[in-house]
Amino acid sequence: MDYSREKDIMEAKILQTVLAGVGCTTPEDREMVLIAHEGEDWRTVLSRFREKFHLFHAQDLERYKEHHQRMVMLRDVAMVGEKILKVARSYVKSKLATVVREAVSQFPPEMQENEQVLYEALEGIEEVQLWTKARRHMEGDWKFVLIPSNIPNAFVSEILPHRIFITTSLIENFVESDDELALTLGHEVSHLILGHSSNRNSFEVFFRTAEILLLSLDPTEGLLSLAFMTFLASVRHAIGAEFSRNDERSADELGIKLCAMACFDTRQASRVFYKMHIADVESGKQAASSRTGLISFFDSHPPSEERYHSLLEESGEENREKYEDTTCASLTTIFRDAMKPQEKTGK
Repeated sequence: MDYSREKDIMEAKILQTVLAGVGCTTPEDREMVLIAHEGEDWRTVLSRFREKFHLFHAQDLERYKEHHQRMVMLRDVAMVGEKILKVARSYVKSKLATVVREAVSQFPPEMQENEQVLYEALEGIEEVQLWTKARRHMEGDWKFVLIPSNIPNAFVSEILPHRIFITTSLIENFVESDDELALTLGHEVSHLILGHSSNRNSFEVFFRTAEILLLSLDPTEGLLSLAFMTFLASVRHAIGAEFSRNDERSADELGIKLCAMACFDTRQASRVFYKMHIADVESGKQAASSRTGLISFFDSHPPSEERYHSLLEESGEENREKYEDTTCASLTTIFRDAMKPQEKTGK
C-alpha cells in the first residue's frame, strides 16, 4: 500500500472541507485557490505567471487582470507572512529556552546531573509542554493559501499544519497595508503558538463526556437527562464563548508583539480592527459603540471596537522602535555599532 498516496488523498479531502467552511465549495472555486510556498522567488513566480497567461492578456484582458491581481495579493501575503513566521520562530525558541532554564533552576542538583531524570521531569511541566509543542508547530516549511471567497476570514489549523489561510474578501475589504496584513497574520499564528485549538478540543471532549455520562446514569431512560443536556449545552456554549474571547485577546497581545518584532507599524496595523468594527455596525452585528462592557454570554469574539482600542494602546509599548536594536536594527544602527571603538583588553 502506498501510504504517502493515502496521506495525500486524506489531506486533499480535509482541505476541501476547510475550503467549504469559508464558502469555497464548487470545483471552479477550488481551481481559483492559490498556494505559495515559503521562500519562493516572487520575481520568478510572477514572470512565469505572465508567460502562462499571455494568451489571456491578448484575448481576455479582464480575466488576465483578475488573475494578476490575485497573484499580487498572494505575493503580499507570502512576503509579509514570511517575516511574521521568522520572528515567531525566534520568539518561540526564546520562550522555550527561558521556561526550561527556569524549571531546571528549581530542581535539586542531583536531578540536574541526571539527564534522563531531568528530561522526564521537564516533560511533565505544563508550560514546557506548551512551548515545546509551539516550537514543533513552527518548524518546517509553510504555505500561504489564498481562497477566493466572499467570507472575510483568516486562520491556521492543526489538522492542516504549516499553512496560513486567508480569503480574498478579508484582504479586499479590510486590509489596506502590509502593516494591517502583518497584524492579521500574526494574530492567527499566535492562536497556534498558544495552543488555542488544542485547548478548545479538550474543553469540547470534557463536556461531551459529561453529557454521555448523564445519559448512562439517568434512571428515567433519558427524560431527565434531556433537560440536563439542554441546560448543559447552553452552559457549554456560554463557557466556550468566554474561553474563545480570552483566546482572542491573548492572540491579539502576542500578534501585535510579533507584528512589532517584524518591524511593522503597529499603530497603523490596529486600524484593521476599527474597519471591522465599522463593518459590524453597518451590518447590525454591533452597536455604534460597544465599549459599554455589555457582551453577550454567547459572543465568541470581543467587540472589534474594544479590540481596536486595546491594540492601539498596546502599540504604544509594542512597536518597531522597541526592537530597533534587535530584529528591527536599521543600517544606521548596524553601522554605528560597527564603528564603536573596540575595548582594549589587558595582556
